[in-house]
Amino acid sequence: MKSCVTKMKLFKICCLLVVCSILGCEALFGVEVTPNIAEAATIINACSRLVSVSQQITNAVNNLGEPAFVTSLFQSGATSLPSSVQQTYSSIALIARDLQTVTNANSGDLNTIFSSLSTNINTFTDTSIETRFSKWLTLVSSLDFSIIQLTLTDLVSFIDGILKPALLKLSSTRISQATFYSSVPKQDVNSIAQKLNALAQFHETVVLPYVTRVVSAFRLSSDKLTQFISTSDQAFQSIEGTLSSSYMRFIELNRMFRSAANEMLPTIQSCVDQFTKRIGEFHDLYIGGSAADYAKASSEMYNTYLQTITNQMTVIGNRLERARNSMSDNPLKSVGSALLVGLGAMNAGVLFTLQQSSNSTKVTCIEQAMNKFTSDFGNLLRNTFTECFTGHEYDLSAPTNAIITVVRDIQSDMAQYVNQLTSVISGLSNSSPASARMQADMFLTAYFSQRLTIMDTILQQLVNMATELGVDYDLLIGKSRYCLQTSVVVAERMAGSFSQSVFLCL
Repeated sequence: MKSCVTKMKLFKICCLLVVCSILGCEALFGVEVTPNIAEAATIINACSRLVSVSQQITNAVNNLGEPAFVTSLFQSGATSLPSSVQQTYSSIALIARDLQTVTNANSGDLNTIFSSLSTNINTFTDTSIETRFSKWLTLVSSLDFSIIQLTLTDLVSFIDGILKPALLKLSSTRISQATFYSSVPKQDVNSIAQKLNALAQFHETVVLPYVTRVVSAFRLSSDKLTQFISTSDQAFQSIEGTLSSSYMRFIELNRMFRSAANEMLPTIQSCVDQFTKRIGEFHDLYIGGSAADYAKASSEMYNTYLQTITNQMTVIGNRLERARNSMSDNPLKSVGSALLVGLGAMNAGVLFTLQQSSNSTKVTCIEQAMNKFTSDFGNLLRNTFTECFTGHEYDLSAPTNAIITVVRDIQSDMAQYVNQLTSVISGLSNSSPASARMQADMFLTAYFSQRLTIMDTILQQLVNMATELGVDYDLLIGKSRYCLQTSVVVAERMAGSFSQSVFLCL
């Protein structure tokens, strides 16, 4: 009896081998099935395609390069794009290879053959695709990735709930197609095979083009923003060069004024010193009687003049410094405000580019608007803003040149006034005729009696000179500030026009 049973088993095995050689025998999930299971080929093909397309998607994000954005939101999104996609599709490729290996297996422990595959799928599905891609997915045109989670979840359910329990009940690892389908319903096998095929097709026809367009949008946005910053920086460098020249010009103007204010002081002092020396030589009743008073009065005149003009040099130096700082700071602040406006507009353009990444026509339209805005904005900075502090209308030298003329006239008057002292006693001595000495004394008496009024006039002219300089530069600064503020408004309008152009692209 035992011999008959043994012969029957051998006969079945031989029959299976013959059928295998004629119809084809396929390794499948750790068993050999005769004839082939059509769904196995579908599953293996889908896995191969998933491995291939995963590599293509990874290659696509590797082409992003090193994008540069000015906001952390965009920079974070661009930085996370390659890493998150590489990690995700490395895991998907691993799952596809595991499934391919298991599907091709003709032997193995049915209790553990699916362990690695199930573990990798469960680990992967613990985190949604939306979470994995969150830093960049929120910035771009949306795509429903739910098919990935759903397919992998269905695959695990099929393996753990249907396939594995059915295979464990088999009495042999070599079975017929009929035996396989009686254990694992054909409908279930076909369903999971088609889902995997659909998953591969989804990645080939949807995900790969989508990721390619997203990468292109990020790279384009980065390039356009870099171009805007470069153009603006070039314009700013031009502005900064002009401002540096203006800054140095103010320093030179202050030096010129101080030189002009000091150039006749030695002459004036020489006249006073000469008068003091000469008046000290008189000992007569007429001139000599008041010689000490005259000498003291002339020295006081000079010292008062010297102190006043020294103070006014400090005042004028401070006002030139204030004008210098204002004519430097105001343009920088205004240009800074304009740059913030421009960057804000460009960042909006970047966001719209990313959001429309799936529509190449709209992206091209936005790109053209960004190109025009970059060119127009660079010209605005380079020309319009620069015109607010350079050129004939903003002649920085004119107010200082005017007071240089004034201070020279005042010095000339002072020198002429003091020179009268030495002239009146020139050629006189103690032995000169009394009438001549009396006449000189009368002149000196009248001269010094009026000196306070005359000196007050001269000193007030010095003070007025500094006041006038301040007024002239304040007018110039005010005019420049108004021009700069107007230019900022132009920048804001330009940004508004750019935004409207972008909206028309949508």
